[in-house]
Amino acid sequence: MRFLPPGVEIAALTGFIEISGPRTVIRGRLHPLRAQAGQVTTAVVHVEIDPRRPFEWSEAREAEVAAAILDLGGAAWARRLQVDFEVRASQRPILLGVLRRVRDGLKPGVVLSMTALASWCETEGWLAEAPVDEIAPMLFRMGRGGVPIREKLGAGGDFRNARCRDALAISTDAPLPGAPAGRRVYLFNPRSWSAADFAAIEERVRAWRAVR
Repeated sequence: MRFLPPGVEIAALTGFIEISGPRTVIRGRLHPLRAQAGQVTTAVVHVEIDPRRPFEWSEAREAEVAAAILDLGGAAWARRLQVDFEVRASQRPILLGVLRRVRDGLKPGVVLSMTALASWCETEGWLAEAPVDEIAPMLFRMGRGGVPIREKLGAGGDFRNARCRDALAISTDAPLPGAPAGRRVYLFNPRSWSAADFAAIEERVRAWRAVR
């Protein structure tokens, strides 16, 4: 990532948590990130629930997961902590409870961000309860239901839920025809980043900002 120009920030995956039946599996980043000093500003912690194994939720489990997020995302360089926790409809109270505990334990001055399915930003009012500073809708891997959202944004529209209008996440392998300007953009690459990949996606983002 040392090829990135000045001013471009890096969001680094710093940890992974899996809730699997009675077990909570916690692990940190497996490989070091090579980047210029000061460019890595966002710590990302991925949380998932194993759908194959029934689990019991409790205040103790909630506290355990929140503490792990704070530990994995608590590097001294982190100015922003992003929680990437995709849940089913019945599990939304779990997500909100974990986020409240993370918010309570966060160091002063650190921005709390969460990812969200793009569809949530069109239909879900419960996002108003999320105790975060930023919601980043993910505009890739959306399936057939994502087509209307992509078309809406490409035509100059925006998300129905105003809380989803501060950031967005896009992928190099799922380019958008257009997207709203004036917000933080998270770029995802399913492969290892290269200078060519970054240049191509940066050109698209610059084009959105030039015409919106």
